[in-house]
Amino acid sequence: MFIEKILLGISLSAPIGPVSIEMIKRGLQKGFWGAFVVRLGGAVGNTLCLIAAYFGLGLLIHSEKDVAICSLAGSLVLMYLGIKSLFDKRKHEFSENEDNSIDVLNGMFTGFILSIANPIGLLFWVTIFAATLDHVNGVQNLEGLFENSSIILGVLIWGAFLSGLLEIGKRVFNNKLISWITTVAGLMLFGFGLKFAYKAISLLA
Repeated sequence: MFIEKILLGISLSAPIGPVSIEMIKRGLQKGFWGAFVVRLGGAVGNTLCLIAAYFGLGLLIHSEKDVAICSLAGSLVLMYLGIKSLFDKRKHEFSENEDNSIDVLNGMFTGFILSIANPIGLLFWVTIFAATLDHVNGVQNLEGLFENSSIILGVLIWGAFLSGLLEIGKRVFNNKLISWITTVAGLMLFGFGLKFAYKAISLLA
């Protein structure tokens, strides 16, 4: 289960979104740490959303059926993100910047703001949290929160990997590689969505 949650975190963060784009912009000029501090700030924002989702679900969920309904909603979100990643063919252009200094606080703050700026961010984490729960007791004690914290670890692992690629430079990190990463992540997200949907439907049956 722990490894599965890490893989889920990697799959959620791999598709190119606002935080990843900011990482790429900074990383191509400032290297590993220029990119990773942005991901670190984003992970802080993700963690706050995850904690809020934990307490929110604790108020809403009181039975196995409630878990199943929320889990099904989370499964649909994962499948939607997977399909979106598979069909997102946009190209991302990254501007040049001659300033190679690393502003840690600025990078972390930028990543934090980008991760929580989405008005449906909390709802997103609520549904993801619910989809990964096995039973209502996962909401009623800290076990579920601890297990799902490994999703954030997966986010950070992917952030470190992406930052390492950016350290190598533009010759390696290009639009073709972005497309490949996004496709693989989309397939994994869709697969997770199907798995959790099957578990939710089994509870409702």
